Amino acid sequence: MSICDVPTEASATVSKPELPEGVPALRAFYLYMSNTCNLRCRHCWITPRFGDGKETLGDFVDPGVLRQAVVEAKQLGLCSVKLTGGEPMLHPRFMDIADMLTAEGMSMDMETNGTLMTAEKARHLKEKTNVTFISVSLDAPDARSHDSFRGVPGAFDAAVRGLDCLVNAGYRNCQVIMSVHRGNRHQVEEVVALAAAHGANSVKFNPVTRTGRGAAMEESGEVMDFDEHLAFARYVSTELRPKARVGVILNMPPALSLMRDLLRTRGRTGDCGVLRILGVLGNGDIALCGIGRTVPELVYGKLGRDSIRDIWFSNPTILRLRQALTDVDALPSPCARCLFVRTCRTGCVANNYTESGSLIAPTWLCAEAERRGVFPSKRAQRKISGGEGKG
Repeated sequence: MSICDVPTEASATVSKPELPEGVPALRAFYLYMSNTCNLRCRHCWITPRFGDGKETLGDFVDPGVLRQAVVEAKQLGLCSVKLTGGEPMLHPRFMDIADMLTAEGMSMDMETNGTLMTAEKARHLKEKTNVTFISVSLDAPDARSHDSFRGVPGAFDAAVRGLDCLVNAGYRNCQVIMSVHRGNRHQVEEVVALAAAHGANSVKFNPVTRTGRGAAMEESGEVMDFDEHLAFARYVSTELRPKARVGVILNMPPALSLMRDLLRTRGRTGDCGVLRILGVLGNGDIALCGIGRTVPELVYGKLGRDSIRDIWFSNPTILRLRQALTDVDALPSPCARCLFVRTCRTGCVANNYTESGSLIAPTWLCAEAERRGVFPSKRAQRKISGGEGKG
């Protein structure tokens, strides 16, 4: 699975809940339905157990307690759920959960490796649930490269079949997600062509991070460094995107993005939405997000035991994050002076924690740009009330 994206925006028809001043609405659950996966992906930041979908205690979220949490969270503004994993379709009651969330009025996005998708399941999702957007992981344009990276023979063919099932069922907005590293960055154009040929609407590039299993890839020199990230972003923007037959997405900190990309995205890249989401893990843990799988201090409670309302109102980590990301003048350098601080808000806080040991820190790309003295000076001219931001 990839580092998470911003959850589906709430519909304009969703009412604003009655909440105390300073408490934002809880808009989305990131639902990691399974702590297991049927692939052994070399980069996975969640590090799930390899499994075959057989029910094992603590591996799959309980549908009953999940429904109770959804009912409670709706009073706080919950309106969307991202289905992810591990592999979400390994859950023995995957369809039951999708149906239940639909009945509760949730809009849903889904991330899958695609290997377990069938024509029947795709039709059910399209015709009978509120799953409106599905992304499928493809990391290479051929079976040998993809299967080697994903750790299971046959993964590529199964993923392509799964994508075809979704498109044939009527999903016209499917997205292919490619985890980019030094070993496959030369194949991105072929992956874009493959996605277009199979009816996908867009391709999103997620550079492998130094999180979870990606740490081993970093140690072996396979993860792109600072210069390679910037060069890749320029290539995508100036060469690949203009000629692609599908949408091409690569999130970069807005401070380091080309002007043409800032105009295209209105500067809204990099915000992980942490102020309006909760993670729900396969074992029932309620956490910041999937990072709670490997970082126990970022677990807030347990489904069926702890109140979602109490967690959202009073958990110390949530309160600290809420205060820190709202008081942008006090953010560390270079964030406080960045013109994009209110839309970026330091990027992915889970990655920040892995890189620096702190949730409140500049994304590693911006930190490296500042260390090298190449952080764009014209984008670091925001005035700070009361003096300098934290160093």
